Amino acid sequence: MRTRRVLRVALASVLGAVLVATVVVAVQGLRSGDLKPLDLWASLIPVVLAVAAIVTTVLYSGLRPSGTLDEAVAAQVPALARSVVKAWAAESRSRGLFEDRRMAVRWRRRAGAERFSRLAGELPEEGVLNQLTGTFARRVRAGGLSRLVVTGNPGAGKTTVCVLTTLELAEPAGHLVPVIFQVSSWDPARPLMEWMTDELTAIYTASTDKARNRLICAELVRHHVLPVLDGLDQAADRAAVLRGVAAGLEGRSFVLACRTEEFDELDADGMLRETLVVRLQPLRADEARGVLETARPGPVLEPLLAALEERPDGPLARVLETPFMLSLAVSLDGSLPREILSAGGPEPDASAEAEAEERIGQRLLGAFITQAYLRPRDKAPHYSVEDARRHLAFLARNVDPGTGRLAWWQLHRAVPQWVHLTLAVVNAAIGCSIPAVALFALFGRPLLGLWIGLGAALVGALVVELVPGDDPRRAKPRLRSVRPPSSHALQRVLGFGVVGGAACAVIVAFLYERPQYVVIGGVLSGITFAAARYFSEPSDLMEAITPTTLLRSDRSTVLYAWLAGGVAGALTGAYLGGSIKAGRRTPQLDDVTLIDKLPTAVEALMGAAGGALLSATGLGLMALGSSSWGRFVATRGWLAVRGHTPRRLMAFMEDAQRREVLRQMNGHYEFRHQLLQRHLAEPARAVASTADTNTGPDSTQ
Repeated sequence: MRTRRVLRVALASVLGAVLVATVVVAVQGLRSGDLKPLDLWASLIPVVLAVAAIVTTVLYSGLRPSGTLDEAVAAQVPALARSVVKAWAAESRSRGLFEDRRMAVRWRRRAGAERFSRLAGELPEEGVLNQLTGTFARRVRAGGLSRLVVTGNPGAGKTTVCVLTTLELAEPAGHLVPVIFQVSSWDPARPLMEWMTDELTAIYTASTDKARNRLICAELVRHHVLPVLDGLDQAADRAAVLRGVAAGLEGRSFVLACRTEEFDELDADGMLRETLVVRLQPLRADEARGVLETARPGPVLEPLLAALEERPDGPLARVLETPFMLSLAVSLDGSLPREILSAGGPEPDASAEAEAEERIGQRLLGAFITQAYLRPRDKAPHYSVEDARRHLAFLARNVDPGTGRLAWWQLHRAVPQWVHLTLAVVNAAIGCSIPAVALFALFGRPLLGLWIGLGAALVGALVVELVPGDDPRRAKPRLRSVRPPSSHALQRVLGFGVVGGAACAVIVAFLYERPQYVVIGGVLSGITFAAARYFSEPSDLMEAITPTTLLRSDRSTVLYAWLAGGVAGALTGAYLGGSIKAGRRTPQLDDVTLIDKLPTAVEALMGAAGGALLSATGLGLMALGSSSWGRFVATRGWLAVRGHTPRRLMAFMEDAQRREVLRQMNGHYEFRHQLLQRHLAEPARAVASTADTNTGPDSTQ
């Protein structure tokens, strides 16, 4: 809070200094006779109003009453529970976790678990998922310590347990609200509570005031959040993460998910106390047959069912022992070539068995992609299977390694930096030089305008491109919605203001002799650029309905900057245009007879048009270059030219979601399963699986 106050005071001091400097220049102009009283009021009033508006907004945003912190936290507990239910209920439906159609996945307690956990005393040696999640939720609601570790093979249903446990606890809401965290993205060098607070602030907004929002989220994490930690096996240093979890959550309930092999390598018994560890059991061949017969009755699955019955411990049975792979077999009607079903022979060796298992798994994953893009969809863009697979493979290689999320605003990392810099310089050069040449052509000096435009373009492009890009933003022009900027945001606000003010001051200095015009023009332009940047804020990535919503919001922020620049530039230009007769440079502009021939009102209108064009172009280009949308436009074009993605990339990802290849997590996309993402990201596997994935005569259909 002290930092916020310092920033508020610093910003108010800077703006106050600007106001004082403007007044001093105006007074000197009056004393020397160079400035008329009418010009004084016309120049001083806009500056005073602009500075007063920003200072009042900043101070007002820090003084809004919002109740005590305890009251705010208590009010947010049920709201957080509703948000969790809303987010994960849709995900459970997309995973097919309907209560009457769930696979009867079994679990078994780890040996010796009854010595460490009271939760184990209320559970049998083994059972089904509903029994496990229901008992865990009852103990938590009763106030008992409940600590659960779920292990299993890839695709065994670990994330499913996390989702079901979350929904079981969040509805109806209790004193603890389950929140799923991807623990693989945590750096154990940071305190666990601090990291979870950061994660919660990214997925939940408790207050529009950023500092207060973090305070509320920190209190929620300390007292009202039950951590559901998924993805321990994906962490770079699993042992350090597990030690951090054990120390950071001492005496607290939690759920932790990890692959069996990776968890067994850790000395978990020496780290976790009073923790029940269970392993999700593989589906037996008879259980897999039962699921297939129920889901797809009829002769279509007879070859697959026969292979399972003939070799209940063979490669096919081992592939279908996880719910995810079995669900793929169900969705594909068991479509597998007969030579794969009989792979290995009656007495296969270990290497032949492993090779057959790998081929079956990759064939199922590859066939799923094939069938997904062979299915016709009304009013949907058409993608061939080969093109779709190539595009998906590129996206799979560019997911966030820590969270597995696919964010459109991070795809620019796949494009060389020189491409972005070159495009920024070229766009800025064209955008700035054309209006500058047009303006200076009125004064008979188009080449001077060209050089000024190119110089401003080069400086602006370098400033924008050398600073890390923004996450998606949204415009917030209402005074009630703004708040004091962070130190990082303040640097960008001031950077925008300095570039805008300097560019305008240079142009005015070439046209006007009196210094007050340079100061007034530079100050007004600087305030315009800074305010346009200030009145925008990062979008809530998890509050957004879709990734497309984020894209549109960020694009609207850029358009808002163009509009703001045009309106403010028109006002500044009207004042400068109306003053050109008295303030022009002499004798440099004495040969411009147009100045003397036109009425002052016409010159003011021409100045307004020129100011609007220059300000809108400059501010719009800076906003475009620093925005996620601007970088995405360049990224999308480059990737399409290279053949990595289609030209309409967002439409492709939306279509992939509808085909159930991707799933949407608020503002992000994720692949349906990590196995599918790895299959696509590894070219050798993906190419091998494309052979004969059609449902021709050699398949089980």
